[in-house]
Amino acid sequence: MYSYTFDVETGGILLNSTPTNFSKEPRPVYAQEMNILGFGKYWSYEDQNDVPYMWAESNIYWYKGAQIAKIKGGDLYTKPELQPVRDENGEVVFGSEKGYVLQPVDIKTMCTLNEDLLSVIEDSTVKKIVKEYEKFRDKLDIFHVAFSGGKDSAVLLDLVKKALPKDSFVVIFGDTGMEFPDTYEAVRHTKEQCDEDGTPFYMARSHFNPQESWELFGPPSRTLRWCCSVHKSTPQTLKMREITGKNDYTGLDYVGVRKHESLARSTYEYENYGKKQKGQHSFNPLLEWTSAE
Repeated sequence: MYSYTFDVETGGILLNSTPTNFSKEPRPVYAQEMNILGFGKYWSYEDQNDVPYMWAESNIYWYKGAQIAKIKGGDLYTKPELQPVRDENGEVVFGSEKGYVLQPVDIKTMCTLNEDLLSVIEDSTVKKIVKEYEKFRDKLDIFHVAFSGGKDSAVLLDLVKKALPKDSFVVIFGDTGMEFPDTYEAVRHTKEQCDEDGTPFYMARSHFNPQESWELFGPPSRTLRWCCSVHKSTPQTLKMREITGKNDYTGLDYVGVRKHESLARSTYEYENYGKKQKGQHSFNPLLEWTSAE
């Protein structure tokens, strides 16, 4: 929805009220990534992964409002080349040669500075979620949040919890069996939260072993997109049949899809019917959100 700048003081992101038609999808950068790329050759920093040090836009790295590096090349077999930015004297910006030590982003202050604009975005999104629920409340068998364990579905679940009564929806994690360890940790943590506040949380997993699927279909790819239907969509459908006790149930899923994620998703609409599954309504409350937000 809004544009952003990098904050010199907190090292964070500052939203501004200028609308944006394109987001560079900034992502936080932690010591683990910096170590892999060889940042330690030029910069000093504590080897901790609890708080990010900087932000990356594609292959460009930003620290406290300044571009300090970029990476070039790299593939499955070749390490990318790290290219530090140097000042007019030829010295690395914020480099260790001057005794500078990189400081983590001040997340708490960053959030405080963005609170007003985020409240506007959050309130408008909550209203969209409520309006969609009211529209179908007496017409459908089930409402569910499609939870993936990623940042978008985590924000989505938080907003749905604020918008809807506890007993009005369920959460379903489609476990492909191929997720990263950090994803499973996020899912475990989220399920604990849902158990505490009374939100029904379900896991849906295919009876196919992922290794068997790979041997049968080959690796998932852009041209051979079998993974989602076999290991996510179908298991979730079966789980909702189990929850509702109906083979022909009708439902609505809240999905954390955003336009800024890809060219294909930039054409998505807030609401659709039957596009991914016959008889299924989908609603994308975060459609206009950017990664920064």
